Amino acid sequence: MESLEQEIPEMQIMPTPGQIFMFSAITWNRHHIHFSKDAALAEGHADVVVQRALLGNFMARHLGDWLGGRGQILKLSWKVQKSALPGKLLRCQGTAANTDPAGERPQLQCTLRIVDPTDAVVATGAAIVTRPAESGSPPTAPVRPG
Repeated sequence: MESLEQEIPEMQIMPTPGQIFMFSAITWNRHHIHFSKDAALAEGHADVVVQRALLGNFMARHLGDWLGGRGQILKLSWKVQKSALPGKLLRCQGTAANTDPAGERPQLQCTLRIVDPTDAVVATGAAIVTRPAESGSPPTAPVRPG
């Protein structure tokens, strides 16, 4: 069985302090490092910190944009390697390998990562997605900054 690997177009996003605060509010995350710079500094961070779940949300959005409504995320997991800070551009990157290109709804195994402006890995992830079998080019999605 041949594996066909393709790049997932990069998505760029810059988290803002307001977005981080609102994500904490909506998810009932009361950890002070996500909304108090003083608390974040006291715990050794340079600023408030992007939530682990928000990084996972960015990965899901990256995949969803790429699939463009023509597929489904079946499984997504991620691991945070280092803190991400507001006002710093994050780049979501990935590859997808189709291990059954002849199937009616091929499953793709995706390898994901988020990198910061220094190219340091912030988070790594893995996903399984489906999409309709299609001839021609793979799905593409616009790269959007926020």
